[in-house]
Amino acid sequence: MRKRLASQIRFKLFISMLSIVLLSGIAATFVGIRTIEKHVVGQAFDTVLKDLDTADFIYTSRIALKSKMLKHIALLEYIQLAIVQNNRQVLINKCKEVQKELGIDIVNITDAKGRVIARANNYSFGDDVSDDNHISYVLKTKTSCEGTDIVSHTHLQREGEVIAKKVIIDIVPTPKSRKVQRTKLVDALAIRSTIPIFYNNNFIGIIYGVRILNNYNGIVDQIKELVFKDEKIGGLDVGTSTIFLDDVRVCTNVKKPDGSRAIGTLLSEEVYNKVILQGKVWWDKAFVVNNWYISAYKPLLNVNNKPIGILYVGILEKKFDEIKTSSTVSFAVITILIAIVAVGISLYLLNIIIQPVRTLVQASESVINGNYDAHIEIESEDEIGYLCYTFNQMIDAIKERDRKLKEQTQNQILQSEKLASLGRLASGIAHEINNPLTAILTYSSLLLEDLKDTDFEEDLRVIIKETLRCRDIVRNILDFARSTKPDIKRTNINSLINEVLLILEKHVNFHNIVINKELDPDVPDMYIDENQFKSVINNLAMNAADAMPQGGTLTVKTRYNFNNDSITIIVSDTGTGIKDDHLDKIFDPFFTTKEQGKGTGLGLAVTYGIIKRYHGSIDVQSEIGKGTIFTITFPLSKNMEEYAVFQKA
Repeated sequence: MRKRLASQIRFKLFISMLSIVLLSGIAATFVGIRTIEKHVVGQAFDTVLKDLDTADFIYTSRIALKSKMLKHIALLEYIQLAIVQNNRQVLINKCKEVQKELGIDIVNITDAKGRVIARANNYSFGDDVSDDNHISYVLKTKTSCEGTDIVSHTHLQREGEVIAKKVIIDIVPTPKSRKVQRTKLVDALAIRSTIPIFYNNNFIGIIYGVRILNNYNGIVDQIKELVFKDEKIGGLDVGTSTIFLDDVRVCTNVKKPDGSRAIGTLLSEEVYNKVILQGKVWWDKAFVVNNWYISAYKPLLNVNNKPIGILYVGILEKKFDEIKTSSTVSFAVITILIAIVAVGISLYLLNIIIQPVRTLVQASESVINGNYDAHIEIESEDEIGYLCYTFNQMIDAIKERDRKLKEQTQNQILQSEKLASLGRLASGIAHEINNPLTAILTYSSLLLEDLKDTDFEEDLRVIIKETLRCRDIVRNILDFARSTKPDIKRTNINSLINEVLLILEKHVNFHNIVINKELDPDVPDMYIDENQFKSVINNLAMNAADAMPQGGTLTVKTRYNFNNDSITIIVSDTGTGIKDDHLDKIFDPFFTTKEQGKGTGLGLAVTYGIIKRYHGSIDVQSEIGKGTIFTITFPLSKNMEEYAVFQKA
C-alpha cells in the first residue's frame, strides 16, 4: 500500500511537472515561431524597402551621368558656333559621337524655338518638337531638365522605323490586372536629359538625349547584380527588378514559366491604384507572374510630377521561408532540449520530494499502529523541513490529546461505576432508614404537641427539622438510584424550558435575578421524559440562583447544529463561579460547596445521570467572580435509537 501510494504521488507530480513543461514549451514555441515570423517578415519588408532605395539611386545615377555629359557638350564653344552658323554637319557628327559614347537611343539638337536642326539617327530636320514635355519645360524656363518621361510614337517615328518598331510591346493581361482595351504598347518610357545651350548669354538652342527603356534590360539587370548579387534559390533568382510604363512591364528580369522575360505583362490593379493613381510607395507580399515575392513599388514621376511609370524590386519569398524554417527548427530543437533537461530536473526534484513523503507515510503508519513516538528527523529548512516539523508537532498534539482522552474516559468510567455503586448502595440504605425516620418524625411530632410551652419544645423542633432534612436526603437518594421506566414521548425542548422558568420566576430565590431566554425556534422535538428534563433545568437554575445571592443574570440558550444534527442547551450565570480544583468533583454524589443545611450534593449527580441516560454530554466552564456556563449536548440520532429501543421494550 505504501509503495502504491508513493508511486501514485510520484506519477501525479511527474504528470503535473511534465504538463507544465509541455504547456510552457508549446506556448514558448508558439510565441517564438510567431516572433520569428514577425521578425523575419518585418526584416523582409525593411530589406526590400532598402533595396528599392538602392535601385532608385542606381536609376537616378544613370540619368545624372548622362545629364553631366550633355551639359558638358552644351558648354563647348564650337558647338555653340555651329548652331549660330547653322553648321549642321558638325552638329550631326557630334550627336552621333555622343550617342555612341553614352549608349543612348536619341541625341538631338534644336534651335531656340524647338525645331530640330541635327539628329544622330538620320538627317531629317526642321520638325517642331516643342510639344515635348522636356523641350517645352526648357523653352519656358531656360534651365536644364532631367528625369523620366514618355516618348510618343509620333516622335519615335521621326527617329526612324527601327527605333519606332523596337519599342513596340505586346500587352499580356494577368489574373489581377485591370482590364485594358489596347493590345500593344507603342509609346516608350525613357530616361532623358534636356540641356539649354547659350552663346554670349543668349539662348540659342537645346541638346537632349534619350535612353529608351522599352525592351532594354540594362538598368534592371544592373540593379539585380548590384543589389542581389545574382543569388539563386532552387534555380530561381532571389531578387528581381522591373520598370513599368503605366502598368505595363517594359523592362524586367522577372521570368515567365518558360524562362523568358515577362515583358508586356500587366501590374495588379491594386498596386496600379496605389502607385499610379495615388502616387504612393506600396510594399507587401505579391504574386509576381509565377512566384510569391516580398515586393516594393515606387512611382516614376515626369517633369510635371505626374506618375507615369513604376520602379519595382522584389525578393523571392522562399528565401525568407527558408530563414523562418531554419529559425523555427533551431528554436524547436532548443525547446526540446530544454524540455528534456526540465524533465530530468523534474525527476530529480521528484526524488527529493518523494523521499520525505515516504518517510511521512511510514511515520503515519506507525502512528496508526499506536506508536506516538514516531518522529521525523528534520534535514532541511525549506517547505519539506517545515512539513516534517509540523508533522512532529501533530504527533505530539495527538499524543497529548490521546493521553487526555484516556484520562477523561477513565474518569467517566470511574464516575459511572461510582454512580452505579453509590446508586445501589444508596437505594439499599434509603429503604432501610426510611421507616425509622418516619417513626422518629411521627413520635417527635406527637411529643411536640404534648410538650408545648415546656423546656423540651425547642429541642423537639430541632429533632423534627433535622428528621425532615434526613427525609429529603433519603428522597433524593431514591431519585438518584431510581431505575423505573421513564415516560418518554416526543417533546419540544423550548416549551419545557419556558414552563420551568415561568415557575422559577416566582420563586423567592429569583427575586433579584434577571432571566434571559435565547431559544432557537429551529430546535426540533426530541424524545425524552418531561419530568426528568424539567429536573435537569430546575437543578441547574437553582444552583445558579444559589451562586448569585446578591442578584445577577441567568441565561438559558438553545441551539440546533445542522452539521452534526444535535441540540445544545447552554445555562450560564454571573455568579461567584467554581474553583478549578472543584470542577472535576461537582458531579460526584454528596459533593457540595454550599453551607451545611443548604444542599445535599445530589442535584448535579442526578442531572448528570439523566443527561447520560439520553446519550448526552454536559460540560462546565467557570471563572471565579465571573460566573459558570453549563453546556448540554443531545445527539438526535442517538435519541431516535434510544426511542426505538424504548418502544420495543
